Amino acid sequence: MKNLIVCLALLTLSFLTACSNQNSFHFLSGEEKSIEDYRGQWLVINFWAEWCPPCLEEIPELGKLVKENPHIAVIGVSYDKLTNEELEALVDKLDIQYPIVATEPMPYLPVAKPQSLPGTYLISPSGQTMGPILGKIDRSKILETIKKVEGRNKPNA
Repeated sequence: MKNLIVCLALLTLSFLTACSNQNSFHFLSGEEKSIEDYRGQWLVINFWAEWCPPCLEEIPELGKLVKENPHIAVIGVSYDKLTNEELEALVDKLDIQYPIVATEPMPYLPVAKPQSLPGTYLISPSGQTMGPILGKIDRSKILETIKKVEGRNKPNA
């Protein structure tokens, strides 16, 4: 009986370890990433949904932001529980030009799902998280925020 209890305890422990977040997520492309992979650059994490008109207006803005600013990465996170196949169809339909986090396997993100949409987080090159910024955001607002943060972090000359 004692051996059975020990075996069950070890089995439970190994199951919990396997299910614990690994600090990673996958994109629809299958590529696995973690927030640590973005150290040294700005990261924008944008929560969106197809039924959210301001979210849809942000999509081309975020695509242009990435294209024009190689030091800034953008990842999209669906607010809805959609399958990867449903997300892939939306990426094509909405012409999303930045990576979208897959829902399967379950992603780990170091930010909470915002209570309303659109919701955006900024993570600085040093790992400082800002947000959520609720409401529609555009390139100029993101760049302005980055400039302010970078200005505060510069030592006085």
